Amino acid sequence: MQTFHVYLETDNPTYSPAFRSIVQTLTERVKTDPVQITYKDVVHPRFTLFQFQSWSAAEYDADTIDFARAFVSLVLTEWIFQIKEPEIIEEMAATLLEAEEAEEEWPEILPYVLRMCEETGDQEASLIHMATRKAKVYRKLFDYLEEERQINLLGFVRFRLHEHWNDLFERVEAGLDEYLEDKQYQEFVDLLRYFISVQETKYPLVHVVPDLGKQFLLYDERGEEIQLDQLDAILSVGEQSCREEDYLVSALVTLAPKQIVLHHAEEKQALAQTINNIFDNRLRLCTSCTFCLISRRTLDVTKPTQL
Repeated sequence: MQTFHVYLETDNPTYSPAFRSIVQTLTERVKTDPVQITYKDVVHPRFTLFQFQSWSAAEYDADTIDFARAFVSLVLTEWIFQIKEPEIIEEMAATLLEAEEAEEEWPEILPYVLRMCEETGDQEASLIHMATRKAKVYRKLFDYLEEERQINLLGFVRFRLHEHWNDLFERVEAGLDEYLEDKQYQEFVDLLRYFISVQETKYPLVHVVPDLGKQFLLYDERGEEIQLDQLDAILSVGEQSCREEDYLVSALVTLAPKQIVLHHAEEKQALAQTINNIFDNRLRLCTSCTFCLISRRTLDVTKPTQL
């Protein structure tokens, strides 16, 4: 018979019920035959003691000797990720938000933090990432229980998972930074949209043609190239560090066109999104026309221009 004791402090009244629920769920899902694992808990004033016992109908062998230790480690891992980690994420975020004076914005920030912590952009990558993080914590618990048959769970969380929490803090910080960058960007876009809305139109139509030799070429409604010598002179000093989107937006704001046509749009989706965010319904997209041939690309006759 093998016995493991888990001590869980009762500071938070949700800890023990959540632990019992996880034990029940894993008992139903994880098959440990021929080893049988049972548990009982005893509530004390300051902690709950969860006792796991296992026995095998046959003699333990190399395959079955660690079944109980593996099961207990799995229960503890799930409790840490389901219950304790979200709590710690909020504690970390509260510290960072206080420094940024952004406590009230937590509901808007949370999706950014979760995306960083869970890598939710791609479902398959997210699952792999989460499995890897859980495997590291599981291994620490499994190794610990090889030498010790009792564990103070919150003590283990506080003192044995420094690397895990340091990594998590970096992800929470990155999520907050991304939120603040997006917020600043949106504020800048809103300001530009207002400026453009009250600005007098200077050109009825501007064609934006990405070019191999330059960042882009601009043409008016008559097909004549628009020269931006003044803007070029301003940006030439730091041309290498000037992003294409920034340069183009500066030019378009200066020209104040009533309508913008972006050519080779299929190759410039991010650029199209940036322009559309600022100029809204003034943007039209083109993938195949005379302007699209300027940079010596082959005309796709299956995608005739609508302009």
